[in-house]
Amino acid sequence: MCKITKDMKRFILSVLVLTAVSCLANATNLTISINGIRSNKGKILIMIKSVSSDATYKQMNEVTCDSCNFVFNDVKDGTYKLSAFHDENGDYNIDKDEKGIPTEGFVLKTITVTDSKASTHEAIKLKLFYPLTIK
Repeated sequence: MCKITKDMKRFILSVLVLTAVSCLANATNLTISINGIRSNKGKILIMIKSVSSDATYKQMNEVTCDSCNFVFNDVKDGTYKLSAFHDENGDYNIDKDEKGIPTEGFVLKTITVTDSKASTHEAIKLKLFYPLTIK
């Protein structure tokens, strides 16, 4: 039988710690600021989906003023599709008119997350678009 020495235990522990640190090194805390919210009713729902993996991040905040901030922790470097909408009536769906045009504010954007962007601590700033509905 093989006997594990103290030096082997230290080596294995060192490898595990370095692996964990390297995984965290490519993750970023991402702040997204959404403004242009037309009313303080409802919630803002936001989703970020990686284009190259199954990574998906979702959050929801109550609207209290004309802007709303979201912080996503440990977002890995990469390219993401971001979608957010103002659910004014609380049904958790983006409402559309008879032509299929959204009646609630929304934003769609492709973003790139890199560790260098995180070091500046700048928020990604987005404005909701509210389509003009003509009846």
